[in-house]
Amino acid sequence: MTDIRPGPTPGTVPARPCRADGLALLGEFADSGLDRPVQLARRSDGQVVALTELLAHILAAADGTRDIEAIAGQVAVRNGRAVSGADVGYLIADRLMPLGLIAAAEGATPTPRAAAMFTLAARRTLLPAPVVARLGGVLAVLFRPAVIAGLLALLVVADIWVFRRHSVADSAAAVLATPTLMLAVVGLALAGALVHESGHAAACRYGGAGPGVIGFGMYLVWPAFFTDVTDSYRLSRRGRLRTDLGGIYFNGLYALALCGALAVSHAEVLVTAIVLAHLDAARQLAPFVRLDGYYIMGDLAGVPDLFSRMVPALRSALPGRRRPPSPGEPAGGSATPAAGAGDAGRVGEAGPAGPGGGARLTGLTRRARLVVTAWALLAAPAILVNLVLLLVSVPFVVPRTARAVWAQLAPAGSALGGGQVLTAVADAAAAVVLALPAAGMLFVLFLLGRAVTRGLAAHHHRKRSHRECHHPERHHRGRDRRARSVRHHGVGGSGGRRRGTEPATPPPQARRHQRTERRWRRRPIRSGRGCRSPDPADR
Repeated sequence: MTDIRPGPTPGTVPARPCRADGLALLGEFADSGLDRPVQLARRSDGQVVALTELLAHILAAADGTRDIEAIAGQVAVRNGRAVSGADVGYLIADRLMPLGLIAAAEGATPTPRAAAMFTLAARRTLLPAPVVARLGGVLAVLFRPAVIAGLLALLVVADIWVFRRHSVADSAAAVLATPTLMLAVVGLALAGALVHESGHAAACRYGGAGPGVIGFGMYLVWPAFFTDVTDSYRLSRRGRLRTDLGGIYFNGLYALALCGALAVSHAEVLVTAIVLAHLDAARQLAPFVRLDGYYIMGDLAGVPDLFSRMVPALRSALPGRRRPPSPGEPAGGSATPAAGAGDAGRVGEAGPAGPGGGARLTGLTRRARLVVTAWALLAAPAILVNLVLLLVSVPFVVPRTARAVWAQLAPAGSALGGGQVLTAVADAAAAVVLALPAAGMLFVLFLLGRAVTRGLAAHHHRKRSHRECHHPERHHRGRDRRARSVRHHGVGGSGGRRRGTEPATPPPQARRHQRTERRWRRRPIRSGRGCRSPDPADR
């Protein structure tokens, strides 16, 4: 589950509150699956936060030139209802400042981030935002409807020609047998990944939003590229879906370009590259991991933060469970941080959740609830099956992978000793490629184990806190009972007598009186017709 916890509330509110440096107001989240409109704000680190209209008006008025009372007056004009300075001060201190939207008066402004599993880590910029914007502007012409129809028809014809005239098996065998061809295929795959990201940027620019940087990072243990298209949340559902599908569309265009190169050069290695380009496009459609298919499902529902709503959706689908009604707007509005969403090819940080939404199904429209529930019912079995297969296959895959990697590194050492640097590099790269799947499996198990451990610890802590808060007398009785156990039975509950303690059992005379009292307590009151209970007035 993706969640972000606000930082500690700052001690004082600035006399003239000002928005945090680099904060951008994205406007309303159009065509969302939330049952009330929300406004989006993006911090300088790319984290998106969903706000109610009241909080968005306060944030817009906090430009550093107005004090609290002036902000309250400005908000009252925009919001159409009376807002006091005390209310504005409370909302700034309790809602906006802990999320890093208002600069702190003293010290550093807190910038909490969404804690999501399986996201892109160790991100680095490859192409800066101005270069990506220019590139997207040049390539945006490819998203005109007539151009799309013509290029896709040409791609179908080219694929038919390639797979009828050339053998995929022969090309793959030649690549696996020749280290230099394997390096060439890896290079072509990396070029295809960059083309994929350019498709996201071009689609975002065609819709009227501004793409951010193109970079790379680590998705689990695999290197992956990403494109910051957070600004696409200002677009309509159609524009967001175009942005989601832009990378897959450019995968097809890249395969079309490889088909043209094959027709000119007759290099059979390009057949393998064409197949890999199509497989990468199909892989991106998987809706159960943070790839393009996941964001397509989120934009179809209007709820990008799907994983945080999986468990509530499954609970609501159980027989006999009634869906709770959507809660009303909390007094003063609310702010919900976005979910982190780093993936292998779409968003740097994205995924706003509606006010009061978070990790619940409440606050969604009927259509959004149906889509989220259907996705959860399909995703949960798929994830469970993959997890079981992972657990079963790890004992077999890891030893065999270790032997294969060692067998691949031995020729690399020999080639390096013989001065064949290119062959040694190719063998080493092949060894790394062989090791990545097993390393990814082990890393996934590590993350799952850590998440389960933390979840159990948090559940135990919540249960204990709930018991102590709502049943303090039971808690104290348990403590008194344990104390009596130590006093009567000695340390460790020993049944023997200890010096300085009371006897472990009452004397025989006391036991006889206790048995008599219990016997008379169980004996019913007799009448002419049998047993009856005492009159309630006598109780």
